[in-house]
Amino acid sequence: MYEHRYRENKLHGQPEFPLHIYRVEHQASVHSILPVHWHNEMEMIYLAEGRATFYIESREFAIQAGDALIVHPGELHSGMDTAIGGTCYYSIVFKGSWLSSPQPDRVQELFLDPVLQGTVRLPVLLSAADAAHSPLLQLIRELLSRYERKPGAYEMSLKALLLLFIADSYQYRLTGLNPAAETRHGREYNRQIREVLSYMEAHSRDRLELDQLAAVVALSRSHFCKFFKAQTGMRPMEYLNYIRISQAASLLRSGSYNVLEAALESGYQHVSYFSKWFKHYMNMTPSEYKARYSSGV
Repeated sequence: MYEHRYRENKLHGQPEFPLHIYRVEHQASVHSILPVHWHNEMEMIYLAEGRATFYIESREFAIQAGDALIVHPGELHSGMDTAIGGTCYYSIVFKGSWLSSPQPDRVQELFLDPVLQGTVRLPVLLSAADAAHSPLLQLIRELLSRYERKPGAYEMSLKALLLLFIADSYQYRLTGLNPAAETRHGREYNRQIREVLSYMEAHSRDRLELDQLAAVVALSRSHFCKFFKAQTGMRPMEYLNYIRISQAASLLRSGSYNVLEAALESGYQHVSYFSKWFKHYMNMTPSEYKARYSSGV
């Protein structure tokens, strides 16, 4: 089932249990499997099927089934499918502070605080081909299994597995210091693209024009289009349609909206135009998608 999040302020899980796992499937011919976005939570991406290239800040990671990536809070990240038969990945999103001790202790001071404060980084890439990464990958698979099965006290076991993941990262010397700060230009580009994405997400249902988006970061129309494509890999209107179609897909899955209602709620005024973009991204019509997924299969 397709599911995606891009709003920085979306709540992942519940306030008393701030962890959620998303299973994201894409059929063949869907190139962008994760539009560029960021959030304040930690994220583990585990590729179950296919091959893909993910971008975290300015770094590129080509991964295959069985590999995993760690995205630290606040990092821009996106993904592209590089397989012929489609992809499936799991996204484990959780609040780092959830793992903290209720009172200061040795574990908090020496191990958790450096990770939560960003001075120490967990390993970004975990490769199934690297024996040193096997223990951490096994912990991720166990976490996915327990989340799906939900045995008794599974919430505690998930928290324990995340703590063990951090502990083993230290034990196997897979942690590292925070890399040097970006260049001044890099920080400015990062700030600008965040502003534009936030604006697009907040106004995704409105009629948005290129000049209007360019004005958010005080660029000319032509410079803005080049800037946006360089930072996200997508054209501005292409990204806007991606957001809208993802929202519509979520509404159709709920079973509470028909195709027309989902189109209107997502910012489309013409069903034919909506259907064109929906098939472009989902490789099936809205009606076919609703019939296949609205039951929760």
